[in-house]
Amino acid sequence: MSQVPAALPAKGTPLTAVALAGRVDLARASAALKWTELRRHPYATVFALEGGERLHLFGLGAFVHEGRKDLDPALRTAIEAATGVRCLLDTVETYYLSVDPSREASSPRVGWDQVSVPDATGEFVGAVALLLAQSAALERYEHAASKLLDEALALARELAARGRLPHRSGKLVRQLGRITADRLELARWFYLVDRPAETWEDARVASLYDALFANLELAQRHEAMLHKLEAVQRATETVVDLWQVRRGAWLEIAIVALIVFEIALTLWRGA
Repeated sequence: MSQVPAALPAKGTPLTAVALAGRVDLARASAALKWTELRRHPYATVFALEGGERLHLFGLGAFVHEGRKDLDPALRTAIEAATGVRCLLDTVETYYLSVDPSREASSPRVGWDQVSVPDATGEFVGAVALLLAQSAALERYEHAASKLLDEALALARELAARGRLPHRSGKLVRQLGRITADRLELARWFYLVDRPAETWEDARVASLYDALFANLELAQRHEAMLHKLEAVQRATETVVDLWQVRRGAWLEIAIVALIVFEIALTLWRGA
């Protein structure tokens, strides 16, 4: 008879991740925030808050509030003022970090919204915070990529219904330019952060990182987002090609008309 996996322990310390509407200048934000810095990474800064809580602020455009299961309005206001970008409330996600001393040191447990570890060291918490921040930021980019795909689809359907490009191309060019610029911004600014140094120094942290990385499906979601951006790119390139062909056709007509005019003028003068 197969054994049923043991249930996760009761929920522990909440870690709430929230995406921001843009990337963060960590140096500028740290100078504006009055909280005590506990640790600084190339990709994030950790601050001490009241009551033993902590804030992990990430340059990729997200933060994780350690010790609170919802978004504190006062903290939200302070972060938006310091970073210059707004919080995206539809990306709020909370995980719980529980400590189970009976668990083997090399086998952290990842559940639906909970992580169970043998002890809550800063390395464990930092790894969880990094992955939750990437998940929240990726959700923001997923929404943006889906919006671009919808716009490209609407443009393609409009062209299919018309059967031709509009005579006035200014609006079309602006639309294509905006779609292309947004696509390039997404491809440029979001990337999955490399595994932190702690994963190379501690096998337990590496095991936790890999398990939560798989649980959040970060690689699959990132690949799906890039696939959407590639579809948008192909659609916009097709429209641009059609537009260039039409401009080329009009240019050829103008050249032929000019040649005919020159011939007619020559014949008239010779008459």
